[in-house]
Amino acid sequence: MHAWIALFATLWLAACASGPYGNFAERTTPAINQQLASASVRQLAVVHPPASTRLRINQETPDGYGTSLVSALRASGFSVQEFNPQAQPAPAPSGGIAPLPVNYIVDAPKDSEFLRVTLLVGRESLSRIYAVQSGRLLAAGAWVRKE
Repeated sequence: MHAWIALFATLWLAACASGPYGNFAERTTPAINQQLASASVRQLAVVHPPASTRLRINQETPDGYGTSLVSALRASGFSVQEFNPQAQPAPAPSGGIAPLPVNYIVDAPKDSEFLRVTLLVGRESLSRIYAVQSGRLLAAGAWVRKE
């Protein structure tokens, strides 16, 4: 039963995301942002090995989640090129692989205790829903990967 509720909530929240990238969850605290970023990086490392993956952040990261995400990516061994609106995408080094573009969305439906984080990496997305209870972040479903 809980699996069906989590699946429904994930699909419902997936339908809510549109528009630009960024952190649209107004009630996130620095601690919650750090937990979300750490969980995001752990899942990204499952899909893309840190030591051999180059990432290019394709958006500004002025919010708490974005700042925490960039720090956590670097701490985990990812090569990270930060957003620069004037820079052209760097070509792949000879014999190398071009950096994967990365965008993120953190959002929450109104009047609920749920948050959703979505990482858009290259042509795939990684998404997970979380519940916030008493200031603690709890996974409310599994990571969903769309290739």
